[in-house]
Amino acid sequence: MSTPARKKVLLMGKSGSGKTSMRSVIFSNYTARDTRRLGATIDVEQSAVRFLGGLVLNLWDCGGQNAFVDNYLSSQKDTIFSNVAVLIYVFDITSNEWDGDLRYFEDILFALRENSPEAGVWVLINKMDLIDKEDPQRKKFKERKADLMRVDQSVREELKDETIKEVLRCFPTSIWDESLYKAWSSIIHTLIPNISLITSHLTYLRDLCLGVEAVLFEADTFLVIAKSGSPLDCDPSDLDAVEIDNGARELDQQRFEKISEIVKGFKKTCSRNHEQYHGFEAKFNDCTIILEPLTKNTYIMIVSVDPRVETGALLYNVHQSSAHMVEFATKHTLEVQKCGICRNNKELKYDVQGDDDDSIPAWDDPLP
Repeated sequence: MSTPARKKVLLMGKSGSGKTSMRSVIFSNYTARDTRRLGATIDVEQSAVRFLGGLVLNLWDCGGQNAFVDNYLSSQKDTIFSNVAVLIYVFDITSNEWDGDLRYFEDILFALRENSPEAGVWVLINKMDLIDKEDPQRKKFKERKADLMRVDQSVREELKDETIKEVLRCFPTSIWDESLYKAWSSIIHTLIPNISLITSHLTYLRDLCLGVEAVLFEADTFLVIAKSGSPLDCDPSDLDAVEIDNGARELDQQRFEKISEIVKGFKKTCSRNHEQYHGFEAKFNDCTIILEPLTKNTYIMIVSVDPRVETGALLYNVHQSSAHMVEFATKHTLEVQKCGICRNNKELKYDVQGDDDDSIPAWDDPLP
């Protein structure tokens, strides 16, 4: 079995911005109401979170008090900002010290770009629920996002480092709705090893099941890892032919995040009653749906609108694919060979450099 890929993730933001609350909701099964009893983070709290068996997030939750931030930018600079895969920076949309908050962020972004130029940067503008009633068009969020993009561009121009390719990405969030799951799913999606391989297998399984979409969720957090067909956060105009033909354009754009929030809440209710959530299956007039375990670390949802499809057929295909998904989910690199499914189905969008020699067996081919 391959050694798990380890990714260092910095979670930063001024004290009171809500970063520890969102971490607790996503990774520790807190409800939004539960977070009220959390105290401020002192210095740096490190934790390890395993995904898919092949990825470990080393999550550094950094205290946001001014004294700690000053220390991160001076004596701890090399320790904090080296070998970072992703920086997640959290702002409080209600802050009355935006100019000062922005200056701190610029200093942190500069330190990150100096020490980890290839790191992704995700900014979560949090507590949106507190202003949505008075600002339904989210003008304040758009203004804040524009300021942040200018800071990012300024740091790039000052450093003049061509290895900095990642563009800052900005999400509005609240721990009280599904927006938190959308933001974190997007972040985790970029860190999963072999995400193209996972996507191609989901697409193959979807087509085998005469489905509209197949969606993979991480078992503990219930974050969306990947989906079949088009990219996870794509515009409706970029859906693939199967999705378009089956009406996916008309579906709720927030459906995956809402499912994450609902199922995670239901799992917590089951746990309180000493029960265990196993899965869901249903056949309606216009669709058939299952949400079942695929591997030890994942659940899969398959949706079909073909009236011929029964839940039993979907469950059978999921069961048959499970062993194979377990095997490649543990691999965080594919050296020179793709798997047999990808090799034998040329239309699947996955490629491994050097795997053009058909005389070399695929790594999942049976031994002679």
